[in-house]
Amino acid sequence: MQNKINIEKIRTHGEAFFKNLLLELEDLELPVSTLKADHLCFRVETMDEYTEYKNALLAAGTLLTEAPVNGRPIPTFLLNKPFRIGSHSIPLLELPAPKSGAHYSTGFEHAEFVIKESFDLFAARFLSLNFSKSGNKNINPELCLKTRWGQAKFHHLSLERVIEIEKAKIKNIIFDLDGTLIKSRENIYEINRIVFSQALDRNISLEEIKEKYYSEFSKLFDAFGIECLVKKKRAVSAWGEVSERFSYQLFDGVTDFIKKLSHSQYDLHIWTARVEKSARSILAHHGIESIFKTMSFATEVDSKPHGKSLKFDWESMDKNSAIVIGDSPSDIFGSKNIGAVGAAALWDPHAHENALIASGAELFFHSVHELENWIMAKLERVI
Repeated sequence: MQNKINIEKIRTHGEAFFKNLLLELEDLELPVSTLKADHLCFRVETMDEYTEYKNALLAAGTLLTEAPVNGRPIPTFLLNKPFRIGSHSIPLLELPAPKSGAHYSTGFEHAEFVIKESFDLFAARFLSLNFSKSGNKNINPELCLKTRWGQAKFHHLSLERVIEIEKAKIKNIIFDLDGTLIKSRENIYEINRIVFSQALDRNISLEEIKEKYYSEFSKLFDAFGIECLVKKKRAVSAWGEVSERFSYQLFDGVTDFIKKLSHSQYDLHIWTARVEKSARSILAHHGIESIFKTMSFATEVDSKPHGKSLKFDWESMDKNSAIVIGDSPSDIFGSKNIGAVGAAALWDPHAHENALIASGAELFFHSVHELENWIMAKLERVI
């Protein structure tokens, strides 16, 4: 049977839908003109319509994925000819199959935009608007706003990037240490206070230490105005010695998770801004040092987020075949520098989600258990 769907008519309707939605969002003073419009969503009432539209779109673009969500497929198409409305060019179209127990009229339902700030900060600028949060909290959660013309949804990732991550065949898992595997921030404040008081020959207050805190030595040296290479080397050495006076506990669930991963096909790595002697001592104390294939540490010259500080050959690995898991922007910047997926570890109360989002975090885990579930599910899909 000949397909009766007219692709150009779909394009015309989509562009009209998006134009009207834009006008309404602009009236609400939302900054949509400066945001990347990621994709449009087209709903259908019946499975027959779904099949008909899907076949038409297969001839008008490339099927990127047909992911199962809540028991029904949701294909995404990269169109040969994108929707064009003003300065916006929208190449992707999402076509959810009908959801059992829910009714949707056939037509365009929502548009999605990418934002680079937390939902709370974004929504706080528009207190009169009724935003709601939904979606998968680990990958691409969404902030929704219903309007007269349809829904506007806001995400931290483009749909194309989400699909890349979901399809990624991860081989290497790179863990940060402080704030990710071990509880250490309060100890680090005191270590920094002792070390930099000695280096600068003055008594530094805890308040100043907190104000000038960074997870990398290079930024700490800049913050405290230390330029002399000899002083830097002495400070790094002293930091390791002072750290030995403190004890460190693993976060709940870390030991079991790491040991479970050690029996999987993943290669595990440590990438820390902590000096080598201190990091090895902590890992050995908890009986997990031997589990990691490589461990990369800080020096007075190189540290995260620079990829050259890593001890394994990341330059020859495929893009997205590694994931970096950490609690600070330097971990996320590091993931970008080596072509890895960047995951925010949010179980430490000192982790700042807003800063991690701004630095480009792509996955969000609020507990070790959440991360374990995602990693193990990923492993099952690869197998």
